[in-house]
Amino acid sequence: MFGLSFANPAVLYGLWAALLPLVIHLLNRRRTVTVAFSNVALLQALQHDRMRQVKIKQILLLILRTLLIVLLVLAFARPTLTGASGDGRDAGTSAVILLDRSMSMRFRTPDGTLFDRAKTRMEKLLGVFDARDDVQVLLVDSRATPIDGQSADQVRLQLAGLQPGFDHTDFRAGIEAALSHLRASQLPNKELYVATDLARNGWATLPDTLADMSGISVFLLPEQPASIHNLGILDVRLVGDVLQVGRLATLEIEVINYGDVPRGGVPVQAFLNDRRIAQEVVHVPARGKRKLHVRFTPDMSGALSLRVEIGDDDLTADNTRVLVLVIPEKIRVLLIRETPEDTYYLAQALQVAACDVIQKQPDDVTEDILQQADVIYVCHVATLSRGIIDGLHRRLESGAGLGIFLGRQVDIRHYNAQVLPVLLPAMLTSVQGRLGEKATYQTLQSPLPDHPLLVDLQLDGPFHSPKFYAYYGVSPQANTQPVLSFATGTPALLECRIGSGRAVLFSSGLHANLTWNEMPVAGFFLPFMHRLTGYLAVGAFGQANYVVGQTVYRDIRSGNAKEAVLRAPGQEAQTLWPEQQGSRSVWPIGVARTPGLWELFAQERLSDRFAVQVHSQEADLTPISETRLSTLFRGARVAVVTSEMPLSDVVLSQRRGRELWRFMLAGALVFMALEMVMTRSTQTRRDAP
Repeated sequence: MFGLSFANPAVLYGLWAALLPLVIHLLNRRRTVTVAFSNVALLQALQHDRMRQVKIKQILLLILRTLLIVLLVLAFARPTLTGASGDGRDAGTSAVILLDRSMSMRFRTPDGTLFDRAKTRMEKLLGVFDARDDVQVLLVDSRATPIDGQSADQVRLQLAGLQPGFDHTDFRAGIEAALSHLRASQLPNKELYVATDLARNGWATLPDTLADMSGISVFLLPEQPASIHNLGILDVRLVGDVLQVGRLATLEIEVINYGDVPRGGVPVQAFLNDRRIAQEVVHVPARGKRKLHVRFTPDMSGALSLRVEIGDDDLTADNTRVLVLVIPEKIRVLLIRETPEDTYYLAQALQVAACDVIQKQPDDVTEDILQQADVIYVCHVATLSRGIIDGLHRRLESGAGLGIFLGRQVDIRHYNAQVLPVLLPAMLTSVQGRLGEKATYQTLQSPLPDHPLLVDLQLDGPFHSPKFYAYYGVSPQANTQPVLSFATGTPALLECRIGSGRAVLFSSGLHANLTWNEMPVAGFFLPFMHRLTGYLAVGAFGQANYVVGQTVYRDIRSGNAKEAVLRAPGQEAQTLWPEQQGSRSVWPIGVARTPGLWELFAQERLSDRFAVQVHSQEADLTPISETRLSTLFRGARVAVVTSEMPLSDVVLSQRRGRELWRFMLAGALVFMALEMVMTRSTQTRRDAP
């Protein structure tokens, strides 16, 4: 069944011009022309048959001129017959093929991986094109990468050696590049092919409807497993603060079942520096999750590798998760105070936690001292110089932690105008309550909120809430959030993120005379300060864990190293040279493409470690809905071609098979010649005596 379509349908508006000959003809009929003549001569020349011939020629000229305009307009509109040619190649084709090479295409089936099946279909698809067609192939994961190749044979050679990666799917870049290429093409057939598992997560970043899809044929080539037998490690995280040598820590492991059948007897193992620290067998419900907690005690400091594994299934890429846990030998804490009484209890608590504590007055704080601190506490300081404020801000951005304790001597106007807008957006009001007045007091909210800083802390028994006699009214601004409140709902502890660091503001004081509160002598104080210090110190040790697709730069820790050797999982060793980024010297790792443990060796010894993980949502093969697809490609001709369907037949049935503009143009030339002949013949007869 043939159908007529136009490559340039907008030109069809020019058909209105075909009415011009008729309009001119009608206007000429109404115009009276005065001609001098002799009555006798007129009666002799006026013959009935000749008048009839003149009218017939006028009508024929009108028809010829009208058809001439119609054929010219149609020629420029480029009419084609859909499926009219035997092989569908008479009209040129511009095609873009998007081949999904993300981690989910590693899913194994009896016929090979989904990626292997997609490559087999690509071989068949390339046979639909010839040398006259414009074909571009893009490999799509989180980016769109073109395959080099000027011909189908060259593209086939490139495809043969390709393997799926570990990155996540995001079709936005690929679709945008494809549509830009197709819209710029002048060929009548514009085709977009998408070979993918159709997992919904890969389409999440696209708008609800793609603009200007008219005239484009979209062929979806799905590769999906008949059934899903896959479990994955959804998340592995440390519960609570930073690790310390000899201190019990808790690891939370979350396992997910993507299939519709419950899985029992699933082995879960955890290794710290290749030493097994846990092994359990769990049951995971269908389409459900299972959390388990592993408790362990580190026996050494440094950057330790943590590896969690589960049993084998049809997608092995999400069965292992590697992290790097940084355990500092000591947390370096700087206390900025005006008198020793301002930090007496705080210093005692931090020394018990084996922290390296330095105390300085504001005038003695230098940039070097700030750079050497992992956590900085500002305690009861009335004012801070602009230099210290800027230095604290720079240290926060680079990952250090900051804690601010207020006291009686604090200059509220100075803090509201200069300190807090830079370090922790909040506004202070007057002191609430009375210093040393123990008859009235506030207690902390109970139960404590669900926050990493407060995990496993309880307000009962010897750890009951301390009494607070006085505190500042504090209003959070911008990105600042309350972490802990008093029983009345008034904020007691605020938090915000500045760059890679964390900053907190405690609305009460910690003076040695205990006039603000009794917290320093309460059972709650010691574990809380240990937890707070560890929580603030997390960013100071730098980022140790990334996801596939991220661009990685690592700070140079060996100051004299002029080169380093990078060893990535499954890759050959690579030599790196330092780069300068502002005031930082870094190793340019580049884009992390493979998951696992990455190591840097400088001066013939291990100098740095970091881990790269896969995107957990990439293992979810839940397909995109038909409604979403139809809305997304609204205006295009969409065909879903399964592996059982003959691909070439489906494609050729959608194409414009034969272009007719040459015939239209030839017809216009013929009519133009006839019109000229008839016009000259009429003029000759009119001029004859």
